[in-house]
Amino acid sequence: MKRLIAAAALLPALLATGAFAQTVTDEVTMQLWCGTAMVVAFSNPPPEVTEEQLAQAQEYIDAGTALIETAIQAHLDAGFTQDAADKIKADIVPVVTEQVMGGGENAQFTFEECLAILPGQTDAAPANPSSSAM
Repeated sequence: MKRLIAAAALLPALLATGAFAQTVTDEVTMQLWCGTAMVVAFSNPPPEVTEEQLAQAQEYIDAGTALIETAIQAHLDAGFTQDAADKIKADIVPVVTEQVMGGGENAQFTFEECLAILPGQTDAAPANPSSSAM
């Protein structure tokens, strides 16, 4: 009986310390990846782009940022701490950057897949995306 009481007493401590693994859905993973990819791909336009293309790129950056925020909130809702969610967000940037800017051969998702989940996405892609994957 004493063991049962001790185990019950430890349960709140285990829950508070994150002893249970947190997970998010594949949709949340895609939101974080695609949001990061949009921000990465459209944040460094070539010098010859027009003002119209810059404005359109900003729409993709804003939509990507919204996807990232949604994904981070989903991580928090799943029990991740803010620090853990921030680390996940920071850790994915170099991975996505390499995939998107490296030609896109190993990109986890295609530009079209990411377009399909963008909030407020526009119908036409910018004329000069930074990479073939994006």
